[in-house]
Amino acid sequence: MSDPDVVPALVSLGFSLNESRAYAALLQESPATGYEVGVRAQIPRSAVYGVLRRLVKAGAARSIAGTPERFAPSPAEDVLHLLRKRFDASVEQLETAIAHIDTAPQVPDAFSVRGYDRVLEEAERLIRGAEERLVVSGWPRELDVLTNELKRAQKRKVYIVIFSHAELPALPGELFSYGMREADLEDFWKHRLVVVADDTKSLVGATEKLPSDSAVLSETAAIAEIATSQVALDITLLCQRSGRSTETVMARMLGQRVGRLDSLMKKREGA
Repeated sequence: MSDPDVVPALVSLGFSLNESRAYAALLQESPATGYEVGVRAQIPRSAVYGVLRRLVKAGAARSIAGTPERFAPSPAEDVLHLLRKRFDASVEQLETAIAHIDTAPQVPDAFSVRGYDRVLEEAERLIRGAEERLVVSGWPRELDVLTNELKRAQKRKVYIVIFSHAELPALPGELFSYGMREADLEDFWKHRLVVVADDTKSLVGATEKLPSDSAVLSETAAIAEIATSQVALDITLLCQRSGRSTETVMARMLGQRVGRLDSLMKKREGA
């Protein structure tokens, strides 16, 4: 991780922008006076000593007595340990507080999330909560991010079906792919992701790695059914072209709907 990368990483962990810049500046050169840190980190002289003392108080920097006073960064390993410890303590405190709340908040049947990372986080959540069946359609780039959760689902004996137009890497579950190069597809097709868990929960979203990426999540069974049917159609068209049988996978994906439909058609033909 380069020094510029340190700043947004620290900000995301709760440090202020100036604190993050000051720590990055200390990593570049230390010990350093407040004036030197201010110049390097572009922090006003009137504010830099307050920023540095907050870092010292947080355990992220160390003060070296003298005239002038100088500062050095705490070792990155120590800072990471402190952050993990404080994060775990905060999570435990939140869990305890939530446990004492008598009523659980009502969860909406459908909601949306925005941003590439949030879309994938919600996809991981759906996969993590699956108990019986997962239907997934996506691109190798996004499926690679979801691989670990998919493997855990397979260990829980969850039945997994994955479809992609692009060539798929080794993934758990039954794989259906046209085997095309991802780069070739990107010339005319956009990255999309569909995840359906246990025929009730679904995610349909854009995964272009853009701030405008968004997904709709639903716990409405009818929406999950439509999403599963779309993936089933893609698999059926692929198998028709390749001569591969779909009987087993459709029975697992669509459940009793396939058998009931076959029975009705035979009954009609015999009438």
